[in-house]
Amino acid sequence: MSSLILLMVLPAMSFASSWAPVEEGVAVSGKVHAIKKSKKYRSVEKCRAYAETKSVVVAFTLDANKGTCSTYTSVRSRPAKEGAISQVKG
Repeated sequence: MSSLILLMVLPAMSFASSWAPVEEGVAVSGKVHAIKKSKKYRSVEKCRAYAETKSVVVAFTLDANKGTCSTYTSVRSRPAKEGAISQVKG
């Protein structure tokens, strides 16, 4: 019985955290969920980890020039921006 539950949960977990490839030099434009300015969010891994904790978040942008991690609930466009690294859920 427990193996059956595990088989049902694993696909859901892998689908929930599937991200498209990281895009360097691209920012996300859309509905902002949060903007984190703390130093602990200034890496792609930490920014993505924060985004993954919020089920409504569909994308994030790490802006190295501003030192911010911005999360988004919707994506309107993805304009080019120097110093930005973005990723969207795929």
